[in-house]
Amino acid sequence: AVGSRPVEKCSLTGHSGEVLSVAFSPDGSLLASAGGHLDNTVRLWDPKTKEHKGTLTGHWSEVSSVAWNHDGSLLASG
Repeated sequence: AVGSRPVEKCSLTGHSGEVLSVAFSPDGSLLASAGGHLDNTVRLWDPKTKEHKGTLTGHWSEVSSVAWNHDGSLLASG
């Protein structure tokens, strides 16, 4: 409804700061989250079990976005 507030369904803990972007894989089996300037990582999650599946490192600064390709075989971050 217009003016309604978002409802938190669950929390995924792991990033050491804010999360700037999230993206579901095309088949919905993974969720990628992009960490801000305190974190500089991409984390992968199973959205059904809420289990942390892995952490992608290598960014020198905040990760402002994540996006999957059409078949979910590649994840872009930057």
